[in-house]
Amino acid sequence: MDKKVLVIDDDKELLWLFETILNQEQIQTITYQSGIPLAEIIAAAPDLVLLDVNIIGYAKSGVDICTEIKANKHLFNTPVLLVSAESDLNALARRCGADDFIAKPFNIDYLMDKVKKLLT
Repeated sequence: MDKKVLVIDDDKELLWLFETILNQEQIQTITYQSGIPLAEIIAAAPDLVLLDVNIIGYAKSGVDICTEIKANKHLFNTPVLLVSAESDLNALARRCGADDFIAKPFNIDYLMDKVKKLLT
């Protein structure tokens, strides 16, 4: 496993699904069910961040976290894939500088195509 993906989503079942799918592809997965301080993202040094827009119980949204990632000198080149059921996901992704987005519910093959593209 030479690639590492950080997944932030408040849905425990989705975290399990992401981890299972990514591990089958030999991709190391770090999951967080709530937000994560920027310092921990820097320390994790992910190759990709999968990020939900609405993180229940956390002071910041996924858009806020994405904006911080893209503004940080250690992380700005780290691709961010927003994964959300928000209707204006395209606009949210552009606003925070996300590299791509995918709407929930999603097709697993479609998700993995995007993940693989962003990891290369």
